[in-house]
Amino acid sequence: MAAGGSVVHPAVPSILVTPICPHVLSFRSMVFPDHVVLRCYVPDDARAPASVAFDGKHHRELQRGDSLQIQMSNYPVPTLNRGDHSSDWLESLKRSFNFNTRPRQRPL
Repeated sequence: MAAGGSVVHPAVPSILVTPICPHVLSFRSMVFPDHVVLRCYVPDDARAPASVAFDGKHHRELQRGDSLQIQMSNYPVPTLNRGDHSSDWLESLKRSFNFNTRPRQRPL
């Protein structure tokens, strides 16, 4: 959320790509169907190596000619729900981010 990524219901099988500090202003978050395989290449004539981070923890350097493949996992993360899937998710958004709520104003 801090990077401005999309909010997607957990029942929607998708891959979310959100750039962190992109070098061009036209790059935006993207949502892909779960069957898509994305490949990012470092050009052979790149001026310098590239770096990639996974969830901000695991940093790797990519050399010229290296590539990275992104695809949906065969093992999705299980979730626990108090009620039904959608109600829990919507309540969590409302509670955490004040989605669709308006604070009561004090009288003048």
